[in-house]
Amino acid sequence: MKHIITYLSLIVLLLFVFSACSDIKEDLSGPVTKAGVHPEGMADAGSENFHGVTLKNSNWDLKDCQRCHASDYSGGFTGANCLTCHTQPAGPEACNTCHGSFANPERIAPPNDLAGNNETSEPGVGAHSQHLHLNEIGPEMTCATCHNMDAPGTEPFVFAHIDALPADMKFGGNAILGSALASYDFTNNTCANTYCHGNFTFNKADAPENAQTFYIADAITGMNQSPVWTAVDNTYNSCGNSCHANPPSGHIEVPEESCGNCHGAVADNYSNIIDKSKHMNGKVNVFGNEY
Repeated sequence: MKHIITYLSLIVLLLFVFSACSDIKEDLSGPVTKAGVHPEGMADAGSENFHGVTLKNSNWDLKDCQRCHASDYSGGFTGANCLTCHTQPAGPEACNTCHGSFANPERIAPPNDLAGNNETSEPGVGAHSQHLHLNEIGPEMTCATCHNMDAPGTEPFVFAHIDALPADMKFGGNAILGSALASYDFTNNTCANTYCHGNFTFNKADAPENAQTFYIADAITGMNQSPVWTAVDNTYNSCGNSCHANPPSGHIEVPEESCGNCHGAVADNYSNIIDKSKHMNGKVNVFGNEY
């Protein structure tokens, strides 16, 4: 009897194992999806599965990449090194990974924008290059000039960054020199009340005595233009149509070709800016002196 029970137990055990294995085998007969494996086209920029598209849809959250490819993107347990393509010092976190030129780390502003646009009629492109890379008349402009979200006591700047589109606008730098209360209109794509487009006032009473001669009013003022960000068509290609008249309002009438006689440290007599650091810096430079 004891042997019969032992044999029966063995048969039951075998039936259980066979049944279990049969169930597992049936599960494996269908499609297999391995967790963490990218879909086809992940490396193809033209594919809807391109990893750049995936990142955009996840609001550019690179933590998902780091979970598999290591915190420095060098491969991790996958062995797939992101730095093979992302060769900039910051790897995938380089600014030009998402906007600007992927081939040039110096070009971190559009074109291209986050949607891949490169036409200046698109607000995400607009006059970024003209301000950051092609600015020949004033001090260096940075991202923080227009996207400055710094808080008191915060160093360095905390930028308005990849939280949502369109990008937050809060002006800093030379856009808000003096009393300029710069703002941006998303509906019309216009800047307003920026120092760099003529929202400035230089009072005669504050000028040195040898400079007060050039005033014909209580103050010299700019035009306070509201340029259209997407109008990159030479509409605002000179001081006279983007910042101040030549000469500015409140200034004595002089030929434009004589600017260098008094402002020679800043401009020559052909209206060329010869020292960008002394132009649009919140100060008047006359006879080599600033006030």
